This record gives sequence, C-alpha cells and structure tokens, in this order.
Amino acid sequence: MTLTVEQLAGGALDVLELHRAGLLAGGWITVKPSLRWPGVIAMRLARFRIVVEYRHRSVPQSIQVSWTRCHYGGARPYLHCPDCQRRAWRLYRALHGYACRACCGSPIYESQRRSTKARAYLQAYRLRQRLGGSRPVVDAIPPRPPSMAQKTYALLRARVERLERPLVGSRVLRYAPRWIAPLAY
Repeated sequence: MTLTVEQLAGGALDVLELHRAGLLAGGWITVKPSLRWPGVIAMRLARFRIVVEYRHRSVPQSIQVSWTRCHYGGARPYLHCPDCQRRAWRLYRALHGYACRACCGSPIYESQRRSTKARAYLQAYRLRQRLGGSRPVVDAIPPRPPSMAQKTYALLRARVERLERPLVGSRVLRYAPRWIAPLAY
C-alpha cells in the first residue's frame, strides 16, 4: 500500500501555518516541537531560514525561506526543498528529513485511489467539514457557520447537494467511513 499526500500531511512543515503563527517575523526563534513533528528535537526559525534538529541525526537540516511580493502589498513566504531547491508551501517528512512532494516520490492523493462515486463522496465529506461536519447523504446539511458569507454557504450547499444526488442508495455509503480519514491540512 502506497502512502498518500493526506497521510504525509500530518507531519508536514507548512510555511503558511508558520507565517500565520508569527514564527517567520524577524530574528531567530527556537521552538520545541509538539507531537506533530516526531523525531524533531528543536526548530530554529528566522525570516529567511529554518533549521531543524533531529533526534537521530547529528547534522541539522537547513531549509531556505524566500519571500515573493504580492500585487496588492505584503509578501508571501515559500520553502525551498533542500534536495532540489524547488519552491513549495509544504515540505513532507521523508526518510532523510523534509522534502517537497516530488522528492518524496510524488505520492498520490487519496481521491486518485477511488472510483467516481467514492470521489464524489470524498468531496461531499470535505465540503461538509467546512460547513461544520456531518456524514454525507445520511445527515442533513449543517446550518451556515456564523463567519461564512451567505453567498458562499449557498454555493457550497448547492455543490454538496449536486455531489450527493447520485450517491443515494449507493454501496459507497456503507464502506466510505472506513477509508476516509479526518482532514489533516
């Protein structure tokens, strides 16, 4: 069984998440990682570099961070893969440290392993998670979250209904809860 992107995303290093947390703001910050990054002793972060120290490795891994100016002001951060120097928003945990999706062997997405109806179920499940979470086809569509615009909710609701229409009475409903993992990213 091959690993999927969703399975690798649990321990991934996401630059947007680090930027939102304010860890790429300026000078060096040392972070003691949580359970999300197993095998990592400490991470030192600065505006243009991330240094990851591993438990079973004597040399820390250095990851470059670059910034691109946005059209309406501000800047967007990118991580550079230590292996191929490609820009990426997320680096996945590989055997030798963190690397981009291509250097990890281009793992497939969960939806690529599924049939057409199973992909529709997966999409409906993910959309229902955005709306507050419930089981596709079985439960009613959740009410609009307070922070969501009414137009956005109407579009998502219509899309969920369109995806679930062919699933009524399908075998996918019986087997899908076993293979769908919670959204990791």
